[in-house]
Parts: sequence; structure tokens; C-alpha cells
Amino acid sequence: MSFTCSVYSQVKTFPFNGLTLTTDQFGFYYEIKDTEINKYSNSGILDCSYSNNMLGVIANVDVSNPQKILVYFRDFTKILILDNTLSPTSEVIDLTTIELDETSLVCRSYNNGVWYYDPVRFELIRKNQELVTTNSSGNLANILNKNIQANFLVEYNNKVYLNDTTNGILVFDNFGTYLKTLPIFGLSNFQVRDKFLIYINKSGEIEAYNFFTLETSKYKPLKYNSVLSVRVENSLIYIVNKKKQLFIDKIEQ
Repeated sequence: MSFTCSVYSQVKTFPFNGLTLTTDQFGFYYEIKDTEINKYSNSGILDCSYSNNMLGVIANVDVSNPQKILVYFRDFTKILILDNTLSPTSEVIDLTTIELDETSLVCRSYNNGVWYYDPVRFELIRKNQELVTTNSSGNLANILNKNIQANFLVEYNNKVYLNDTTNGILVFDNFGTYLKTLPIFGLSNFQVRDKFLIYINKSGEIEAYNFFTLETSKYKPLKYNSVLSVRVENSLIYIVNKKKQLFIDKIEQ
């Protein structure tokens, strides 16, 4: 993927009624709002919905495996797995029953595992699909001699990324071993895609950090400069601005 602009006159625009945007590898986008998830095609057509008022506000939706979507309810310390029609495929998992009472962040892991972050012990913990602990990072505050205040967690391509607005993005291997810290600060979330880390900078512009060159580049800053959310899937970029408009534009591969 390149952040070079291409000629694409048919930019699609739709209203965006969610609080959070995510996308999957098939090009579907998801509006997430309080207790509801709506899944749309990239033509803006509603595909399916999920809603549950009994589990509290949805804190995170991980669609990295669109057949097994992970939904995390932080207030009630529970997770749920949905299929590609947003129908539950499992019972609600109460994290307090598997010694994860203090969990603040959750994301999918390889082979249907899940990473959990414990902000009290400053520890990443991975459990497999049988809910057995397979890996952990140890106490990161002690290992790094820093006060860790993590707010976002994602795994991509055998690396785990834990974001801290002050310290940067902590990178781990898929065993939970600390590797390095990326000097990118002040983020609430981001996407890792191929050789890029994609995020919104402090000026509300779309920016990409290249893992190989260690350089940053911006995507059409004159056009997209009041951005709340951004996602990239295949040749498409999904952008939500402060007016709650969703733009689907095309980028070069």
C-alpha cells in the first residue's frame, strides 16, 4: 500500500451515525454506538445489526476475523463472539471468572486467542480459545521503569501494539515479549496495515508512519483535515470527519 493519491472521482459519501468506526478485510464498515453495532457494505447498504442493552456500553469491537468478531463490554467485564451476521456464537464470557477482573483492554490474537491488558499489574495476558493462559508480558512498569497508562491494544502480523499517549506505542512479539517503543504520542487509536501505522495526528489530519523508513506522510491533508476516524482496507480508505460524514476514497496499491 502506498499513500500516494490516485485519480478516483467517485468518492462515496454517507452519513455516519456511530461513535466509532471499524472495517474488515472484505470492505464492510461498522458503526459502533453505545449498545449497538451496524454493519454496512462499502456501498452504504446495511447488511446486519447487533444490539444488547443488558451488557452495558460496547468498549471495543475487533473484526480482524470477520467470522469471529470480538465484542468487549468493559463496564461489565465481559466479552462476546459474533459471527459475520452479528449473531452470537458463544455464551457471554465473564472475565471475572477467569481471573481477569481488572481488564481494561482486549483484542483478538492468533489461533482464536485473545490478549487482555491488566492496568493494575501492568501486564499483557494471552489466553487461547479454551481460556487457558499461554503467554504474558510480566509487569511492564517494572520492565520499562515507566508509568504505563494504556488506552488501545491490537495484534497484527505477529506483533502486539499497546498504546500509551505519553510513552508512545509499545511493540511486543506474539509471545508478549517487549521489542521496542514507537515514538508516536497522543493517540487514542490507530490501524496497522502492511508496512504502515495509520492514525489521526493532533491537527486532525490522516498520517501514516512507515515502519521501514521511519518517516511519516499525510493523506490529502487539504481535503481531509478535520478527521475523527480513518481505516484502510485493500484499495479503499474510510474517513469520518467532524461533521459525521463518512467518505470512502481510493488509494494506490
